[in-house]
Amino acid sequence: MVFLLSLGISILFVILLSKVLRAYPIPFYVGAAAIALAVVTVTWYGVALPSGFKAYIWPMFARGGLAGALFVIVMFTGAFPNGSAPIKKLMPLRGQLSILASILTLGHNAAYGRVYFVRLFTDPASLPTGQLLAAICSVLMMLIMLPLFITSFMAVRRKMQPKRWKALQRLAYGFYGLLCCHILLLTVPEAVHGESTYQLTVFVYVTVFLSYLSCRISKALAKRKNTSCLLARRQAVAVICCTALSASVVLFLGRSNSNSVESAPPVESVTESHSGYREGTYTGSAMGMNAPIEVSVTVEGGHITDISIISSRDDEPYFSDALYVIDDILAANHTQVDTVTGATYSSGGIIDAVEAALESAGE
Repeated sequence: MVFLLSLGISILFVILLSKVLRAYPIPFYVGAAAIALAVVTVTWYGVALPSGFKAYIWPMFARGGLAGALFVIVMFTGAFPNGSAPIKKLMPLRGQLSILASILTLGHNAAYGRVYFVRLFTDPASLPTGQLLAAICSVLMMLIMLPLFITSFMAVRRKMQPKRWKALQRLAYGFYGLLCCHILLLTVPEAVHGESTYQLTVFVYVTVFLSYLSCRISKALAKRKNTSCLLARRQAVAVICCTALSASVVLFLGRSNSNSVESAPPVESVTESHSGYREGTYTGSAMGMNAPIEVSVTVEGGHITDISIISSRDDEPYFSDALYVIDDILAANHTQVDTVTGATYSSGGIIDAVEAALESAGE
């Protein structure tokens, strides 16, 4: 999972390079800016990447996994008990980590905003409801993040009154809430449809944000009641409860999908006749993420030998990821294959379009 891998790398980064980051932050900022620029360039111009790198490493940068993980570390820093080892380690790095996360977030938003922000302000009706709301959350997050980003630089912070700076930092709570909403708006619909990867994503993020909320509230109550000695124990219990609650949410989503599948009428399998396709080239179309996808399917000797895309208006990089489903269809010689995780709608559109074309090729 992208977030878990990003979180592990971020924690390792803090453990190994905290002293260097504190002493020499500028090279790290330049490196983050270079990564952000690379994300924008590759996404805008469709630069081809090695499959392994594209599958496991690239999503951490392009889809905001690493930025989100850094923000989570910054977020939890304020929730740890005062005087604890984590807060002693992280508090001096909070500003630098926020700056790195913000730079990476700017790259992520620039890469995807070329499509989604433009459509949000010019043709909002073209966006599915979940993506529309997620795009609105992104805009609000940017409005909050930019002043926080600028004032995280020590040179700027020194010129501000401490009370004013601290009051501005409270906007971060709104940012964290919007970040949670943004992620869930994009993942819950897929989780409801039975995508196990998205169900795991929902479980992790719900656990993280509920745990943070519980830890932050318990810290505030402990400060008021002067019971800070019990705070760590209470926070541990809160995290366990949040984990159980998140698991219940995902289990509910899984059962909802199972019930919808059981209640649906049985679908006649098309795999029995896949060896009897008539030779020729056929076209078919079906709805993708944004618009119909039209494909051309070539059949030789009863087997599907080639599938090519005639037209599509789905967004990158999702559509490029969706193209991997073509190899699965060719290998199976039928359309009963899984959609591509992270590009469900586009890959599902390709599958449906191929199936529509094959209806003309059947016996």
